[in-house]
Amino acid sequence: MSFSEIIFVVLLGLVVFGPKKLVHVGKQVGQALAAFKKATSEFQSQLSSEILTAEQQQAKLQTNHPVAEPPLLESGLPGRWREEPTSIT
Repeated sequence: MSFSEIIFVVLLGLVVFGPKKLVHVGKQVGQALAAFKKATSEFQSQLSSEILTAEQQQAKLQTNHPVAEPPLLESGLPGRWREEPTSIT
């Protein structure tokens, strides 16, 4: 917001709420914004904690169940088993 927009909003608030209520309304808006920021921060930290826990569980599962190595061919090199040729009749 530019400076002229801020002045316009303040003047509009003075006309709508009056000088006494404008202070009270501003205080309530500030408290609401602070509560929203706190709730957002708590949600973000909880989400990060859950993601970290899930990643740790995934890593633990991977270490408990290592990936099977591919079978060895007759030559002793890793690869796929040689399939028997199929005859076309």
